[in-house]
Amino acid sequence: MSDWMFDAFFWLVLPVAGLEALRIARSERKRERRSLGGALLFGALEFLTLGLLAATASPLVFVVAGALRMSVVYAREGKLWVRGVAKTTLVSLAAVVLLAMGHVQSFTGVAGAELGETWRLVVLGLLTAACLVAILPVRVADEPRETLAAPLTFIAFARMAMPLSADEPRFALIVPVLAAVVGLLCALWLLSAGTRANHFEPATLVSELLVCERGVVLSFVWLGLSSGEHLAGVGALLEWWSGALALLALEASLRRRPLTKSMAFFAMGMAVCLPGTMGFVAEDLLAHGLLELRPLLAAAFVGVAALNAAALYLAIVNIIVD
Repeated sequence: MSDWMFDAFFWLVLPVAGLEALRIARSERKRERRSLGGALLFGALEFLTLGLLAATASPLVFVVAGALRMSVVYAREGKLWVRGVAKTTLVSLAAVVLLAMGHVQSFTGVAGAELGETWRLVVLGLLTAACLVAILPVRVADEPRETLAAPLTFIAFARMAMPLSADEPRFALIVPVLAAVVGLLCALWLLSAGTRANHFEPATLVSELLVCERGVVLSFVWLGLSSGEHLAGVGALLEWWSGALALLALEASLRRRPLTKSMAFFAMGMAVCLPGTMGFVAEDLLAHGLLELRPLLAAAFVGVAALNAAALYLAIVNIIVD
């Protein structure tokens, strides 16, 4: 049995890994903590680690690669954040349960794993908790606001939870609804932050908006993946791309020295036009995929997307006016 899974999911995750690597390299240079070579090295390590996590079919290699990634984060930042440690721990525990209790040597055999009902629910519960930790718009201490992609969590969810959920009809019903509810909470949080824009310092307001919008985008990704419908899954991954690209361009524009007019125009295009187009296509695919199986859930998704757009527009208008 092959130890690698170079499937469609791997190739769709790879651009997200590339955007994360670029974000990390640029962040290191922006904060003037590394030379160009050192920044590129940390970016390359992130890309290679995420590529390994997406490609490996071995739960043991997955756990080791996750621990290695946390070690690289600690070496780069000099500390670890609660959210990152919690996500890695939950995902690693799920992989260990599959390995120890289900004797799963490869993710390709997860669907037929000889797990009891209790252990199956434990694995699904751990992965659901990891997604919630990744998505909820809660600022944890001085956690960086740029961490949009949450790649480890969704790679683990796709490799472990989706095959297991084929025998759990309750999971296929409850988790997409939970994802939609979390997306609604994030959109309402964003609406609240937008209406109170004049009560925040500019830096705090930008951070609040990014955290809320991050939660909305990731909840859409989770919704599409958990639906089990291929069209919705592709839409979710495209939504992931557009969100990561928008955040990278936006973070690049938030700098001490103002951009030249030509570079400012390019940054605005990368932050709005290209991700916006990708996001439109992604949400269309996601809505059509959900519509075939769960019309009410598709309607809820469209409603949350509309509320999110209105909340973001209100926040931007309030920022400009103030």
